[in-house]
Amino acid sequence: MNVILLGAPGSGKGTQSIILNKKFGFLQLSTGEMIRQNIEDKTELGLMVQTLVNSGEFVNDDTILSMISNRILMKDCKNGFVLDGFPRNVNQAKKFDKILKENNKKINIVIELKVIKKILFERIQNRAIEANEAREDDKGEVLENRIKIYEEQTEPLIPYYKDLGLHYEVNGMKNIDEIALDIEKIIKIKFKTNKEII
Repeated sequence: MNVILLGAPGSGKGTQSIILNKKFGFLQLSTGEMIRQNIEDKTELGLMVQTLVNSGEFVNDDTILSMISNRILMKDCKNGFVLDGFPRNVNQAKKFDKILKENNKKINIVIELKVIKKILFERIQNRAIEANEAREDDKGEVLENRIKIYEEQTEPLIPYYKDLGLHYEVNGMKNIDEIALDIEKIIKIKFKTNKEII
């Protein structure tokens, strides 16, 4: 099964992706992590996008689509994947749907982690304190810009996926375990049994 997690920066998509991986074996695919790894490794892609990421901007659609499209065709994705941070906008979603169809794949479910955005700052500040450092894209003005871009570009994905009958909403203000349980219930209700899920 292939899952998309939607939510504003700091909503907990990465955490829930890891839980889904452990529970159901869906491979976690985070475009943010892929990009950060490329930056750390100083690859051609990493050097190209570092300035954009540090200023809170997003990588262009074609680059992201190419990176994700190649990744989902690898053998470790055969039992399903969960996308964290992709697609970013409706244009990406439409192009990705076409790529999936060409490869006899599809998105089965889209789960939105609904949060109160002003709480996100506190969450991300806590994340920085726990890690004893802040990522460049977690800093004040950059974070504000990331949330603004999310509202303008990514939130329109919600009606897009609602129209396709794939969208489900989860209260992202609950604790991690409660959110994970709500997501699990949605998956089991939609797919009836664990056997069908995997």
